[in-house]
Amino acid sequence: MKLSSSSQSGMSLVEVLVALFILALASAAIVMTLPRQPSGLDRELARLEDAIERISDEAISSGELRAIHVTAQGYQSQSWANGDWVAMARSNHRLPSSIQLAVRKGRDDRKDWPAIVADPTGMVSGRPLTLREGTTVRTINVSAAGQFRVER
Repeated sequence: MKLSSSSQSGMSLVEVLVALFILALASAAIVMTLPRQPSGLDRELARLEDAIERISDEAISSGELRAIHVTAQGYQSQSWANGDWVAMARSNHRLPSSIQLAVRKGRDDRKDWPAIVADPTGMVSGRPLTLREGTTVRTINVSAAGQFRVER
């Protein structure tokens, strides 16, 4: 039986570096495949787009006007009843304090008229809505066909 000397036992520096390189490569591959978490602004943008789609669907199914009214703290869904806009039950959405929502005003806008209006035919009209979080800005433009275009 032959005993190994101390210079032949263990791993060489090159073998250790190769093993570390393989581990780093595997770690990088795993991290790159993880889904990216959307920012708070992107989540609120998606929620607002869903609200616009919802009022459009409700306007078609109910045969009545539906709208989204922007408030200082967020927005709410409204319906047209007896010649006035009325807030719908459980329709208020409060934005996080870090996110601001603004409506681009036109020359002849009425103060009491909502930012987005959907009629019973499915037509959606409205002014551009701007969501801002810090220096990041997203603007939603709604076409007459109810299509959303987000400017980044």
